[in-house]
Order: sequence, then structure tokens, then C-alpha cells
Amino acid sequence: MIGSIIAVFLFEWKRALTFTRMLWWVLLAAFPVFIIGLIRFIASFDPRHAMESGEAISEEWRELCAWLIFALVPMLVSMLGTLLWTTPAISAELERRSWIYLAVRPHGGTAVLIGKYLAAVTWVIPPALLGLSIAVPLAQTGDSMRIWWSMTRLVCLSAPSFAAIYLLLGVILPKRAMVLAVAYTLLFELVISFVPAVINKLTVQYRLRSLVVEWCELSFRRPTQTRIMSLIGNESIQTHINALFIMIAAMLLVSIFILRTREFSTSAESDI
Repeated sequence: MIGSIIAVFLFEWKRALTFTRMLWWVLLAAFPVFIIGLIRFIASFDPRHAMESGEAISEEWRELCAWLIFALVPMLVSMLGTLLWTTPAISAELERRSWIYLAVRPHGGTAVLIGKYLAAVTWVIPPALLGLSIAVPLAQTGDSMRIWWSMTRLVCLSAPSFAAIYLLLGVILPKRAMVLAVAYTLLFELVISFVPAVINKLTVQYRLRSLVVEWCELSFRRPTQTRIMSLIGNESIQTHINALFIMIAAMLLVSIFILRTREFSTSAESDI
């Protein structure tokens, strides 16, 4: 089955080398650079930045840039890239009416699922890292290497995590996969992840948010800020990383289980 997974992976990468998809690749990489550059341009006209150069101002700017880069790259670029790639993994095969040929092959469906997952992850990480490598020096935070290395690790955690979630949603409801993925993103990652309760620990953003505070050494963590502590947690770094790996493995296993036990109808069969 490993040979089949590699074949699917290479095929998906070859198919991705088109003008349209490479244009999306460039846009994903350029988006955080454009936003950071625009903010730097606006900040240059702020009289406080022109007249004051105290430690409080520089620390304020550093934290603002760190949170902004986190929202743009590990969150937005990774989420958008994996959503567009992995969510229609099964629905695309059903629409092309090729699923019947994959289903009759030994482990054919599983190979397609894992191959497309790996292709999506390896396709999303490069533009995220490219945009990150330009945006971080452009922000001029004073410790660019620390922030770049922290965000790089977050990208390598966020892309596989979001890809596994969107892949599962695409398997659960192939014909409404994009709607389900967008609904999940808005409800869980943008709303529930900020709810100061136990349920927010089930979201990817909660884990990534806690890691960015630790790795970038942001002054977000203070004993008196109990409500903030409920948003970032007090678990160790390794606990958050392990939780993400467990989530990825669980999502992939559930996706494979549903794929092997469920019957999918092609478009042609639905029309009959």
C-alpha cells in the first residue's frame, strides 16, 4: 500500500503544477507579506514611533507583530490552504466518476486518502514558510529569529492538524464538504476556541495559541489574568504538541474507518 500512497502523492503534486494552482500558491505566500508591509507603512506615519523609542513601545510592537503573524500564517494560510486541498479529496473522485475503480482495488481508497493528505500538507507548508520568511524580517520585531523559528514550528503543526480535520469532514459529507468545513472553521476555530471552558481544548487554535505564547515568550501569561489563562491554558509545551499529534492520528484513523465501511455513490448512480 505504501507504493500506492507514493504514487497518489506524486500524481497529486504533478497535477498541482498548473498555472492556476501555482497562482494560488503565490497568493498564499504573498498575503501575509502584504498585510505586514501595509501595517509597517502605516506605522511609519505614527508620531509615537517617530518620536518615542522606549522599551514599552518596542515590546508593544513586538507582541502586536507576533500575534498578527500568528493569525496570518499558522492560522489563516494553513487553514485556507488545507481547506481548499483536502476537503474535496473524496468529492473530486466522485465527480470524476473514478471512485468505483479506486474502491475495487485493494486499499485503493485508503491510498488515495493518505496520498492526498500528504500532498496537501507538503503543498501548504512551503508557501506558508516563504511568506513567513519575508514577513518576519519586514516586521522588524527585534528578535526576528526567535519569532521565525517559533512560527515555523507552528506551521509544521497547524498544516497537518487542519488537513486531518478537513479530510475527515470531506469523508463524512463529500457532497457538502466545503459547506461543512467552512461551518466548522467559523464555529469551532473562530468562536469556540475563545470560549473560556473545557470545550476550547478540543480546537487546534487553542493548542497553537498556547504554544505561540510559550515559544515567543509573550507577556500574555500573568498570574492575575485568570480569564486569559483559560484561553491559553497552563499545560506544558509537550502536552500541547502531544495533543495535536493525537488529534491528527485520531482524525486520520476515523477517516480511513469511515472510508472502508461506507458506500459512496457516484454522480452517475445518483442520477439514475
